[in-house]
Amino acid sequence: MTARADAPSGYSREWAELDRQGAAQVARARAWLPAVDPAVFDCYLGWLAQRIDPYTEGDPIGVLATLVSAAGVHLGPGPHLEPSFGERHPLLVWPILIGATGIGRKGTATNAAFTLFGAADPHFMANNKHTGLSSGEGLAAVFAVDSGARDGSPAGKSRLLPEGDCRLLAEEQEWAAVMARMKREGNTLGALLRQAWEGGNLSTLNVDARMAARSHLGIIAHITPKEFRGKVSAADLAGGTYNRFLPIAVAQSKESPPRHDVELMGHLAASLATRLDHAAQLHALTFTDDAQLYRRRLQLEFNGHLGGDGPVEEFISRAAANCVRIAAIYAALDRTDLITPRHLEAAAALVRYSIASARAVLGTDAEADRLRAFIAAAGPDGRTKTEITKKFHKDDATTDRYREALDELIESGRVSVTKRARADGRPGRGTEVYTTTPP
Repeated sequence: MTARADAPSGYSREWAELDRQGAAQVARARAWLPAVDPAVFDCYLGWLAQRIDPYTEGDPIGVLATLVSAAGVHLGPGPHLEPSFGERHPLLVWPILIGATGIGRKGTATNAAFTLFGAADPHFMANNKHTGLSSGEGLAAVFAVDSGARDGSPAGKSRLLPEGDCRLLAEEQEWAAVMARMKREGNTLGALLRQAWEGGNLSTLNVDARMAARSHLGIIAHITPKEFRGKVSAADLAGGTYNRFLPIAVAQSKESPPRHDVELMGHLAASLATRLDHAAQLHALTFTDDAQLYRRRLQLEFNGHLGGDGPVEEFISRAAANCVRIAAIYAALDRTDLITPRHLEAAAALVRYSIASARAVLGTDAEADRLRAFIAAAGPDGRTKTEITKKFHKDDATTDRYREALDELIESGRVSVTKRARADGRPGRGTEVYTTTPP
């Protein structure tokens, strides 16, 4: 057992043991994640994520997803896709990072990407990145060309974005709270978000009418697996707001990494700034002939996931559209308006990971059904935790998922817990027995 080179003098054995424990903790945190296709990082932004990966506990795929979203917003409405007559699709991608509290390191991954973007364009990060999505009217007001009232009353609040700039990068680390606000009666945020994903006109025609003909909104959301399951299984899933998002499962990638290399960050930021400036001058992006063929194959692949009415299918119904947007961002940052098969391959790998992420999180629903059926089969006698563990234990990750499923069954009232006295009649802790409750 050897210690890292940065171990304090005289503490090598203890340092090595802490390294071992830290690695084991990280492995447990990452056990539930889907496998990552290395092709995910076969793009410029993937290269950036890998270069800064040694210096952050954030998940590299979380860093990449944040970079993709931030880059799409930074490019503005100039670079775009024209899939058919009269259509203009912006290069907007909305990742929702899904990770457990503490060990998910969602904020750490986002902050690593934002640090790089802040060095590349500090003005953009200071003026165009905000938080606090609350209402449709409030969102429309952000993009309004008029900042004051029209009836002669004093001017309203000053414009949130720089004058003439329609780019907004919304970082929402408590996305569950935003979703709760959207569910309130009369709240139009969900409808406005669906328009914003298309780069649409967000003008309002109510008493506080606003002209917001252009919008370019990116969202980077954070949520826990439990919150994710609770929201996507709600009746309003079919409304179409959630399927604009790209679910990305993340977890802590390492423990106690070294401080980032300032010189390296400077070089990477300079490279990113140059590419962003060039890409922003592009207009419509098109596909090479080979890419057009590859795109059709991918559409069939991603649309083949659809057809069911489950929450996963609802959530990933725009996988093909997200794939094309991501590929276009990759092409633009390669200083070309031609999307190639290589750009599509890297984008498709990220979208496949997103689909697997949704299934990994929502798979607990199926586990809960199996667990409840097993408990129900015992009738009024119920099942003990030992019996449940013996039935479903395969590995630590599987056991953890079934424990979480059991907790959710209890919280939802579908399973109840009672104490059974010790068989020997002695005082002391009895056995917990789980029984199902009538549906």
